[in-house]
Amino acid sequence: MKGKWHYLYRAINKQGETLDFYFSHKRNKEAAYQFLRRCLRYYDLDNQPKTLNTDKHSSYANAIARLKKEGRLRADVEQRQVKYLNNGIESDHAPIKKLVVATGGFKIRKRAWSTIQGLESLRMLNKG
Repeated sequence: MKGKWHYLYRAINKQGETLDFYFSHKRNKEAAYQFLRRCLRYYDLDNQPKTLNTDKHSSYANAIARLKKEGRLRADVEQRQVKYLNNGIESDHAPIKKLVVATGGFKIRKRAWSTIQGLESLRMLNKG
């Protein structure tokens, strides 16, 4: 956006269905925490996933530890940082990247967020 990096966090389940997404101007432990907290708001502690597959960015480990400490994430959750397990999210992310590149990128953050919300919502509906 205007030549600056922004990050789109996405969460999918085993079946490839999009659970949630988060648009951030930074990729740090606070952004990862906000994203994971947002994803987990729909689940009781008993129904939360037992495993979280993430890339190897250190911000996820910090965010997961913070959520466990606050009691928002079950204590027995396992974080896996295996490269090939992250391929599902990367391949699911590709069509959104393709659409963004085709539009020539974004100039205003607010419009980018609303456009991405629309694109993600349509993709979620198409996936069922």
